[in-house]
Amino acid sequence: MNSLIKKIKAKTLPQALSLALGSVVLLPLALPHAHAQQTDGEQVQRVEITGSNIRRTDKETPSPVQVLTQQDLKASGYTAVADVLRNITANGAGTLGQSFNGAFASGASGVALRGLTVGATLVLIDGHRMAPYALSDDGQRSFVDISQIPFDAIERIEILKDGASSIYGSDAVAGVVNVILKKSYVGAEISAETGTTTRGGGNTSHVSGIYGVGDLQKDGHNAYLSVEYRSQDKILLSQRQGMAFANTDWTGQGGNNLTLGVPNNLNAGFPGSTTGYLIDPNTGNISGFLPGCNATMFAAGQCGYKSAGLEVQPSTQNINVIGSFTQKLAGDWQFKGKASLFDSRADQVNNYSTTGGTSGLSSVAYRPGGLPFATPVGGPLIVTVPANYPGNTTGSPQILQYNFANLGNSTTLVQSQTYRLVGDLSGSIGEWDVTASAGYTENIVKQRVSGAVNYLNLQAALNNPTTPYLVGQAAGGNSAAANAFVAPTAASKATDKLEFVSLRGSRELMQLPGGPLSIGLGTEFTHRELDARAADGFANGEQTGNNAFAIGNQNVSAAYVELVAPVLKNLELDAAARYDKYSNSAKATSPKVGFKYTPLEQLTFRGTYAEGFRAPNPAESGNAGQSFYYTTYRDKLLCPNTSPGVDPATLPGNYPQQCAVGLLGVQEPNSKLKPETSKSYTLGIIFEPTKQFNVSADFYDIRIDNQIISSSGDPNYNVVDNLVRSSPTIQPFNTATGTVNQVPATGNILYAPFPYENAQFTRTRGVDLDARWTLNLNSYGKLTLELNETHLFKYQQGAADGTVYELAGTHGPSGVSGDTGNPRDRAQFVATWDKGPLTVAGTVNWISSFSVTDPTVGSNTCEDAINNSFSGPAFSGAVPPQYCRISSFTTLDLYGSYKLDKHWTLHASVQNLLNKEPPLDFQTYGGAGNSFYDAAMHQDGAVGRFINIGASYKF
Repeated sequence: MNSLIKKIKAKTLPQALSLALGSVVLLPLALPHAHAQQTDGEQVQRVEITGSNIRRTDKETPSPVQVLTQQDLKASGYTAVADVLRNITANGAGTLGQSFNGAFASGASGVALRGLTVGATLVLIDGHRMAPYALSDDGQRSFVDISQIPFDAIERIEILKDGASSIYGSDAVAGVVNVILKKSYVGAEISAETGTTTRGGGNTSHVSGIYGVGDLQKDGHNAYLSVEYRSQDKILLSQRQGMAFANTDWTGQGGNNLTLGVPNNLNAGFPGSTTGYLIDPNTGNISGFLPGCNATMFAAGQCGYKSAGLEVQPSTQNINVIGSFTQKLAGDWQFKGKASLFDSRADQVNNYSTTGGTSGLSSVAYRPGGLPFATPVGGPLIVTVPANYPGNTTGSPQILQYNFANLGNSTTLVQSQTYRLVGDLSGSIGEWDVTASAGYTENIVKQRVSGAVNYLNLQAALNNPTTPYLVGQAAGGNSAAANAFVAPTAASKATDKLEFVSLRGSRELMQLPGGPLSIGLGTEFTHRELDARAADGFANGEQTGNNAFAIGNQNVSAAYVELVAPVLKNLELDAAARYDKYSNSAKATSPKVGFKYTPLEQLTFRGTYAEGFRAPNPAESGNAGQSFYYTTYRDKLLCPNTSPGVDPATLPGNYPQQCAVGLLGVQEPNSKLKPETSKSYTLGIIFEPTKQFNVSADFYDIRIDNQIISSSGDPNYNVVDNLVRSSPTIQPFNTATGTVNQVPATGNILYAPFPYENAQFTRTRGVDLDARWTLNLNSYGKLTLELNETHLFKYQQGAADGTVYELAGTHGPSGVSGDTGNPRDRAQFVATWDKGPLTVAGTVNWISSFSVTDPTVGSNTCEDAINNSFSGPAFSGAVPPQYCRISSFTTLDLYGSYKLDKHWTLHASVQNLLNKEPPLDFQTYGGAGNSFYDAAMHQDGAVGRFINIGASYKF
């Protein structure tokens, strides 16, 4: 066994971590904070653990649960829940961060346990559901925005690492994150802290206060009010110039020069321009330059530019207010109520808008109740300037190539507000412990998009005979009204409401040799209502941007039962089952069984088997849709003739305009979708030779079937037979003697519909290694060492055609949530030293290296992956071998606090103490535009060293 574990350690831990831990990792280890330690005379209390509705005295259940206390949160040095959860080792592929400026769910963050996307992780507050973020991840997946969750009002976070649909229902496939707020508080405390990066930008301020009155035991009631404010300044990509990930010119290593405004093979010699140049519509050649650039400078690459506002980290602001009231009632009855407002704001910045040059501008009009169609109807609008336009010396209209630096970056300002009102009434009826709950939660997301050009307005403004719209160096002469006409602000509002009522009870049925046989019963009803529509400019096809919409509602009725049976003093058997019925006729039964066997006081074995599900949500099965560019397509009805080596547009019998059609794809809902279903297994061993040392290993295996995907990713989907066509229109037709205009027998292709379908499976297997060792150093204080590591054995994805891809250690599946990658290993090592009023903690976070390849999209080689990169290929052809893998990434964080007296406590922290840069990643697309790093995995490297200081005062 020892030799095997040594082999695993050598493969999965960096050398520094291995040396630090020594013999700690030679044994499987127990969850930190998981055991209920008891001293003589201490009263044992029954508590409810995430994943079970039955209170128990033993906090160790058959399911693996990681607990992050308020002290753990503070010792991390972070001031946002999203940052803490981003670094837990069970978080993987598909995690979503606010730094992804191109996300459908703009402005939000989500956690993806086991790398199974944010849609497979259920996030709760105090054991209750929250309204999901009103914008769906990738326009499809529902999730709770963890960037909104308050920081200082948290008592602890429990992370259940196996399936829990038998207790909680849909979405708890990969696990559950349960954020538990303070139950009561007496007194008052104010905390304030501020921080900044040593590389510039990112100043952060964080202020919180809590005030509570009433001792629950003495006075019979408690009430507290918690208020929190956090602001974070943006970090511009320009503030990270000189770092490798911000470099755009790779010609020195045989690559491409991707600097904006520089001609190269990728842009066919027609790059963007912030000064503007003209193209002859007859010859397709550059016919002139507007002031600021000339032909000589252009050819030498001297007209390049940076998109000034691009961000590595967005500007954000959070205001959280929580009011809590607890009242003891007659007997042992008690009422608990919480009301809260979470308000968050974030800006998401993209490149300057463009005229599109010879390709022109087009969009898609698509709104609820209407069919999608491309705009303008006659094809892309080729933006031109008239013959008399300032700077046009050709005497005829010319095509304009221009990027609107004068309008600033295309920016989305997001304001998200979540309202939450929840009440719990608990007590005893006979032998039953009963809890009745009701709650209302609502998330409202408002977006304001600026800098997005309305191309019809733009063309009209350029053609204005008296005051034409000016570009480049002359753009300062435009009025504010003219700028607003060309790029009107696009505004939208999305809402997601969730209401629930539940009733649950538990009691002891009989005594077994190991303790009481307990049963839990429960029922609940949930109503969800989603209304998310695109801004009018995008829905009407007047501006190019996100036109996704989703409207729908769901009613869910559920009932569940749970049994805890300590059949022997050293053997506990658990079982649970839940039945869910959805208003759209979807239904699911979710069983779960588990065991915990303790043959020795120091040794415990545990395991679970669970079945789970994720029900189709309104974005997948309601009134929903979005459009996207699918491919360039030869219409086989209107361009049927081909010949090797000959352009089909020149062949007789073809309509030449239909030989290379930019095929529009339209994502459509499917009301007949079945729920995704899952089967998961865990098997663990816990070794605790002393109360000061414990180690555990928990193996997990999760398979999800009937996964809901777009049929655009299904190789068996018949695109040709499902194409939607327009009415026939007159157009050129090639004959043997020349070209004539005529009306074909069938219409042109409008779009290809791609409904959602159940057509994929994903299976992942791995192991969690967790350890905790507390050393009493006597007069030198106390040292606590903790290790969490997750190793991924397998991550398989099965396509609809039967192909199975292995994605562990690759960049796949790259089409999900910002292309985050799928590293095999993540580890976190924390060493904490306490001596009197002083606490010092050091944290090492490590992410293993992984490949740039992704076989799910045909990127089977390094060259395939980088040459066809989503964000623009830094290399075409051969790729230097050092860029075929994303290097491992290790950061060291330090935290210290000192309690001056009973009132004052000072603290300071340094994130990324060694100022490590993020590893280069030429395949990802989730970071700031024109940069090459993985914002989901390696954001701390882009931020750089961050220093934070603060103080708290207790009254």
